[in-house]
Amino acid sequence: PEFYLVDNEVMELSNEAAIAISVASIVVGWFAYDLICKSRFGDDNTRLMLFLYVVLVAMAWGFSQVFTGRAAFVHLGSITATIMSANVFLVIIPNQRIVTEDLKAGRAPDPKYGRIANQRSTHNNYLTLPVIFLMLSNHYPLAFATEYSWVIASLIFLIGVLIRVYFNNVHARKGHRIWPWLAAAALFLVIVWLSTMPAVLTGTDEARKLSSAEQRLAASPHFEAVQEAVLTRCLVCHTEEPAWEGIRRPPKGILLETEEQILRNARLIYLQAGRSRAMPPGNLAGMKDSERRLIVAWYEERQE
Repeated sequence: PEFYLVDNEVMELSNEAAIAISVASIVVGWFAYDLICKSRFGDDNTRLMLFLYVVLVAMAWGFSQVFTGRAAFVHLGSITATIMSANVFLVIIPNQRIVTEDLKAGRAPDPKYGRIANQRSTHNNYLTLPVIFLMLSNHYPLAFATEYSWVIASLIFLIGVLIRVYFNNVHARKGHRIWPWLAAAALFLVIVWLSTMPAVLTGTDEARKLSSAEQRLAASPHFEAVQEAVLTRCLVCHTEEPAWEGIRRPPKGILLETEEQILRNARLIYLQAGRSRAMPPGNLAGMKDSERRLIVAWYEERQE
């Protein structure tokens, strides 16, 4: 959990607390959704879907305030996928069985079962594409590793809906309407901008003073050796002009050229290159085990 779920810079959580929040959010998400759909509020499907979208946006923001960006995306996908699966197995299929049994017995089926199944099927129809992206999003740091990740997730839902609108119209023989694609493309460009140009809105944090924890790391007797290891093994990619072929910008926008940049990204260095071997990728830069142990010792001594 501490690698992918918890980020103490976002919120200080124990692994147990993070897992509890994770499981509870999925369970509560389904029951809350199901209750809303069954309420009178859910009788108007358009109103219901607009409300559910607002809830999804709120959840995207909320998860980004609790978990890592990666985990926030996966949780959105998990909750949505759970709702879709439960819709099929707990609502749509049982309702179809009731209708089928009534028809076999020569009884007129209650139209409410068809209406309920249609509502849940409609929700599943529009949620399919966003769920696929969210569940694969851990491969795309440009989406989740930005302070605007919750906005990006919210726009992904809209793009998925727009694409489904197009195909639903085609399948209903209503023609090939171009406006959903134009709207989806416009939203995608917004996502690209938010992913790659955050400095336009926020500027860099070079002027920010180092936190007390970062100052302790800077004062560590290990820092000079850690800095040398980072500059030797990581700078091929994490610089303004990466030297590695095919990489045009520093991964996740993280620069490790100066002492301040190394200190501000200390936790990521610790997790990705110290506690795990995730970085450098495939250890192509040849980071030694002794250097990884040094990074761990340097970072963990701040806790003492």
